Amino acid sequence: MPDAPRFPSGTVTAALRPALQTPAGPLVVGVTGHRPNRLHVGVDTVARRLAVVLRELRRGTRRCGRGRPRAVSSLAEGTDRLFAEIAVALGYRLTALLPLARDAYETTFADQAATAHYRALLERAAEVCELSGSLADTKSAYEAAGRALVDASDIVIAVWDGRPAAGRGGTPEIVGYAASGRKPVIWVDAESDRLPRLVASPCAHGGRPITLDSLARRARPLTRRLLARMAAGRL
Repeated sequence: MPDAPRFPSGTVTAALRPALQTPAGPLVVGVTGHRPNRLHVGVDTVARRLAVVLRELRRGTRRCGRGRPRAVSSLAEGTDRLFAEIAVALGYRLTALLPLARDAYETTFADQAATAHYRALLERAAEVCELSGSLADTKSAYEAAGRALVDASDIVIAVWDGRPAAGRGGTPEIVGYAASGRKPVIWVDAESDRLPRLVASPCAHGGRPITLDSLARRARPLTRRLLARMAAGRL
């Protein structure tokens, strides 16, 4: 595989968008989500919910002629890899957006099996973009990658347990960042086995921003009609 491009964090969005989009305007779907220890409903349930959402979005892009959709993932253990596997199986073009150089990133994984899985997914990716994060400050690297992924996506799927962030660059923080930019966020609940929901964009209330708790309470059930509108870029 050829060397992946490396982008300084300040220019990553400008660099990624042309790589991800064509004049035909394919749908770009990004993912943020927990690692295995916070997938409380179980990996199989999360995978089933992701497959339903990605399948409906794929069907919607076919109907409106948007071409082959793109899937963007940082390939962390857990949600990112489930999403990548399912997206590729459904015909999405995979972009791996890594917070660190690929060799440095793999030193952060739990064991050899996790590293082998990561390498296998890299081989299936159509593009690999390595950001300039550092092992000396992985929290900043993960935060930068999460924000870059949101900025490069039309829709963000978040596998989130509804709880506050455990650290910088975590799923809750990225959900808040996406919603604050009025980016459509599809919430797959990692805590309760229920249908995916659409997170509403926050707005000021008495001069104060809407909290993550409020976003979770205001999320509405996702329907096929909503997914079709999202696939067509009409939401």
